[in-house]
Amino acid sequence: MGTFAVFNHTADVGLEVRGESLEDLLATAARGTFDQMLEDWPDKVESLGEVRAVTLPGLRDDLGELVVVWLQELLYRFETERLVPLTYEFGPIGRGEVRATVGFGRFEHGRHRTRLEVKAVTYHGLDVHREPDGMWSARFILDV
Repeated sequence: MGTFAVFNHTADVGLEVRGESLEDLLATAARGTFDQMLEDWPDKVESLGEVRAVTLPGLRDDLGELVVVWLQELLYRFETERLVPLTYEFGPIGRGEVRATVGFGRFEHGRHRTRLEVKAVTYHGLDVHREPDGMWSARFILDV
């Protein structure tokens, strides 16, 4: 599993994420984002025992956009269905498309506590690239 670190940004929250593969980078970016939003997770969020497909077709051939759209989709599912991503299994990530099977848990007010409300993932200062050592790296800002 990759790593993430928080960096200071004026009124928002920045994340620097590293992963061994692009898939690991996407999973770690999700973990870092939801870590900013929720306390005591993923330990206290129980799996629903089902997985749901997440397909993001039609993206430009842009790794930054891929990361932003991936996280925006997970944020949308949290906001509309209170779903929290717990596990990830990625299909091949092709040019302009992500296919993943995600195991979700459900956030319950009163049972789970929040930290920050993340409104969006921004394109400001966005950087996604492969490091010389083969690791993948991303830097992005969460609008809170």
